[in-house]
Formats: sequence, C-alpha cells, structure tokens
Amino acid sequence: MLSRCANSQCCKPFLKLREGKLFLVETDRVTKPGESAVPPFIRARQQQRCVEHYWLCDDCATHWTLVYDRERGVALATLHRPATSIPATAATARSGAA
Repeated sequence: MLSRCANSQCCKPFLKLREGKLFLVETDRVTKPGESAVPPFIRARQQQRCVEHYWLCDDCATHWTLVYDRERGVALATLHRPATSIPATAATARSGAA
C-alpha cells in the first residue's frame, strides 16, 4: 500500500492521486519463504509477473524517475531533460542571416 513518496529522502505522505506521479512497476514474481515451488507445467500457465505501485511527490517527480533492475529492484534515477533549443535570434546571428 502506498503511504509516502518513494524517495527515501522525502517524507511527504501520499494523499491524492492528482498530486505527484504514480508508477506501476511490473517485477518478477518472487517465491515467498515456505511457498512450495510450482511444477513447470502449471508454472507456464500462471502469471510470473507482479505489479507493484510506487509514488513520487510533485517535487521529487520533477527531478527523479523510478527504474526497475532485476539485480537492485526499484531505484531512483535522475530524470534526464532534453537540451533546450537555441533561440531563433541566436541561431540566425551565428549563421550570418539578417
């Protein structure tokens, strides 16, 4: 259940869906301790994925995103912003156009 921002350095509580960014992360299904292994012919019919929900508050969502790695699990990653375009006046001044 969601209770707060997925950024461990942030303590904002999850209160409203319209605030922040909600992530549905599809992960590999992990066998729980004490759970018996399912035979391969049954395992093929069962869904082997699990969907987990994470949330980043508005402030964190402007700088971070969430990524899933099988080795590390869900982790924060810097949100890459595209380079800003050169203003038209600067581009024409460099090209020599008037």
